[in-house]
This record gives sequence, structure tokens and C-alpha cells, in this order.
Amino acid sequence: MALTTIECKGVVKGKVTGEVLFSRKPLSFIGGVDPETGIIQDPLSDQYGQSMADKIFVFPFGKGSSGAGLVLLELARVGKAPKALVNLRTNTVLLTGPLVMREFYKKEMPVVCVDEEGMESLSEAGAVTVDSAAGEISFTA
Repeated sequence: MALTTIECKGVVKGKVTGEVLFSRKPLSFIGGVDPETGIIQDPLSDQYGQSMADKIFVFPFGKGSSGAGLVLLELARVGKAPKALVNLRTNTVLLTGPLVMREFYKKEMPVVCVDEEGMESLSEAGAVTVDSAAGEISFTA
């Protein structure tokens, strides 16, 4: 087994290790995620019925409502938030959750962006370490 390192762009600071929950589809957090459990409720999601709680949630990008940050904030309040978000691209609406979470709950949720090759590499990863300051995601493959 060899250590694999993927370059990423840190958007929200932090370093965490956890199991990957990988989705090839974008997700709307409003209506797509139960804010009390962290379970993905969007029937079009390839991770329908799975929990993002305490996982490194890897997905292309958020879609839809301006309330995505509020859902992430509520997930943090009830202890069901993902440990980190990894995207191809992220937006300010999604970022409000992790940024406010740090101030309200003193919890970190790193957010990083990867390229398509990096995203594909993560599709087979089990546990990874996301280090936004170093600009890397590492795992053993």
C-alpha cells in the first residue's frame, strides 16, 4: 500500500481525518439532507439513505437553495455534520455554514476544492486526511 496525495485548494481552514462518503451528483442541502440526522433524502442522489455525519463528504458542488449553509449549521448543532466538504467547486452559500459554525460552535469543517482527476481518485478512497492549509488530501491506496 502506498500513500497517495492529491492537491487541493483550501477554502475553509482545518485538518481532519475520516471516512469518505463519495457522490458523483450535486446535492441541494435544503430538502436533500435531513438536518436532524444528516441522512441524504434526495431520491436522485447516488447516496440516497446514507448519512454524511462524521464523514468526509465528497461531491461535485451544491445546487439549489440559498439555505445550504443553514442546514450545515443545524447539522453541526445536533452533532450530525460532515467532518469536511470536498468539491470540484464551491460557492459562498455553502460556505456560510462552515464559517458560522466555527464562530457559533467552535467546530471546524474544512472545505477544499479538487480537480476532476483528484475527485476521481477519491471515489475509491476509504479514509482520508484533508489538510486545507497544506493544500492536500492524503490516503493509503
